[in-house]
Amino acid sequence: LKPLFLSQLGRDHSRVALLPTEVMAPRKASNSPKVTYDYAGLKEGMRVQAESEGEFHAAEILQVSDSKSRTAKPVKVTYTGFDKVYDEWVGGDRLKCKALKKVQPEIEKRPPLEFNFGYWKIRGLGSIFRMIFEYKGVKYTDNQYETGPKWFDEDKLKILAKNALANLPYVECGNDCVCQTNACLSYVGSRLRLNGNGNKARLMNEQLLFEVYDVRNAMIDLVYPYKTVCRTEAEHNEKAIKHLESNPFKKFEACLEKSGTDYFCDKTLCTADFHIWEMLDQHRLLAEKHKKGDIFADIPKCKAFYDKFRALPQLEKYFASEDYKLPVNNAIAAPYFL
Repeated sequence: LKPLFLSQLGRDHSRVALLPTEVMAPRKASNSPKVTYDYAGLKEGMRVQAESEGEFHAAEILQVSDSKSRTAKPVKVTYTGFDKVYDEWVGGDRLKCKALKKVQPEIEKRPPLEFNFGYWKIRGLGSIFRMIFEYKGVKYTDNQYETGPKWFDEDKLKILAKNALANLPYVECGNDCVCQTNACLSYVGSRLRLNGNGNKARLMNEQLLFEVYDVRNAMIDLVYPYKTVCRTEAEHNEKAIKHLESNPFKKFEACLEKSGTDYFCDKTLCTADFHIWEMLDQHRLLAEKHKKGDIFADIPKCKAFYDKFRALPQLEKYFASEDYKLPVNNAIAAPYFL
């Protein structure tokens, strides 16, 4: 045990060291990062302050060792006014001296996030992810499949080796491989902090992802013949007009009215906002095709959201790119509305 120093007045006002009568509790381990020291400035005979049992006392350096066996405690000190029996080896954490320098630990830098994304060479669901990646300014590879064989006969096999649920879209990041649209959006949202701030926002974001997917499915039923909802162009024209007149975004208008914010889940963008904007834009184009006028006439808050989102400087590059000009739906399946 180290000595306990007790001040006693005597003829020379010196202090004496008394051995402790009780065993002290061990020190608690610190959670702070390990600090290292540069002992190059310390020399034999140099006066320092050395700590013993929680207090610092005048001391003198007897030796500075460069031995590997003394890496943790390379400095031997003697306490001024005390017997040499108390001389000891100490580390930088128990010394005070201007010549002793702390070496700042190097912070390990994490590599920046990089995504590998795959979807058809259309807007469809792909535009949602492209906008998210552009908005957050992350590095990503956009694998756009123009033909079936490239996906089904080649890349799908690679994705299947990593994920038994292989489908489009898919997202890869590091060792993760995620498929299915909303799962991909939840994953990307968690990595890029776009799932909402707080439980309330996160819950609303999740609900809206499913709600807007219903709107998306209704659009798919209208435009693709293979869905057999619209077996002919005439049926498509009739049902598309009825769909537009039904105001498919009235629930979203109510959400904005209730939230009192510019965006649907929070004061900042969440993943659901990107999908909702895309569906608003696709319905705007569908209304133009059928000459149904302004889809925003009865949803002014959705219109304000649409305009604010469209003007985001982070997305200026995307809206000027060829990606935004891609067809909405896949020509391979002969849709009534591209």
